[in-house]
Amino acid sequence: MFDPTAYENMKVVIEGTAYDLDLEGQIKVVDRKDIVDLATLTRKYEITLCLKQSSAILAKLTLEAKLNQLAAEILQKGDPKHIGAFVNISFTWNDTGKKYIDRIKEHWGPEHNYEERKIYSSLNGVKEEIIINFSLLITEDMIDDLVEMFHYSVQTLKKTINLSRM
Repeated sequence: MFDPTAYENMKVVIEGTAYDLDLEGQIKVVDRKDIVDLATLTRKYEITLCLKQSSAILAKLTLEAKLNQLAAEILQKGDPKHIGAFVNISFTWNDTGKKYIDRIKEHWGPEHNYEERKIYSSLNGVKEEIIINFSLLITEDMIDDLVEMFHYSVQTLKKTINLSRM
């Protein structure tokens, strides 16, 4: 019988959390990707959402497990602390004059690693993005923390909605 990996268990929990909030009418799931890169044996799950009442800013949670995590789990060799997935959360918007970056950093705090991007497109205009990188490997023991991260990203969207109305 097939035994799901830690990555797959975490993916199912995040997906369930997202669609529960969508059914409750709090958020709207606007995209979902389940990617397997056969060249590097990397698995990546992305779920993109916005608030039901505003799509001015999008949040995307990315869960990624590399070959090291898969091998440690399947071969049952090595340190169990290497079994899990990496997570990052990104926020993207079109409105470049707003203070979304400051609001998001204020909400998440200074202890995280942030990557800020400005994307210039001749088709879609200017987009801005901030990515919150979590440097640690998330394990199945931390699945409640993963769900909390998801809920916290929804709270972040709610905190930024006032900026989009200005």
